[in-house]
Amino acid sequence: MSSFVKRHRFAFSVLLLCVPALTGADDSGCGRPAPTLDELEAPGVEEAAGPVLRARCVVTGCSGQVCASQHVATTCEWREEYACYGEHGICERDASGQCGWRETPELEACLDGGGALRGAAAVVGPKACVVTGCSGQVCASEHVATTCEWREEYACYGEHGICERDASGQCGWRDTPELDACIGSASGT
Repeated sequence: MSSFVKRHRFAFSVLLLCVPALTGADDSGCGRPAPTLDELEAPGVEEAAGPVLRARCVVTGCSGQVCASQHVATTCEWREEYACYGEHGICERDASGQCGWRETPELEACLDGGGALRGAAAVVGPKACVVTGCSGQVCASEHVATTCEWREEYACYGEHGICERDASGQCGWRDTPELDACIGSASGT
């Protein structure tokens, strides 16, 4: 083998060994720091090899709706019940060692539609409209997923848009001369 090929193989091997250290990765993957001993639990049952350490359960998913033993990727949709997990959820291992949400009366009532548990907004009247969509171009009563394209007119909603309920109770952008002019200018109409 030529010395040129040997040098390049050596350099490539060294690079492969150093990339994880250079990027801050460790044995836990994805560049996340390894759990500390305080973050690990030793279950009551010990195997023949000694104590088994298991990582604590984590709240994960794009909307914080999943309780799992490791971070997971989910779609970034929003459902009203996901708020219940943030307000009343306890993410932990059950007796069988599986991660999941502890069934509490508060969580169950919230998931079943208990309006009193969702705060005063649910008791007083409809909740406020939200600016949503990947590019902030939608005014709706709840978060929605959209494609992540960008159009110049989307900037107009951030600068001049007023997201509110109309007389019929539907969420939408208030029609103002400033917003109309901006959208017209940005779209070339």
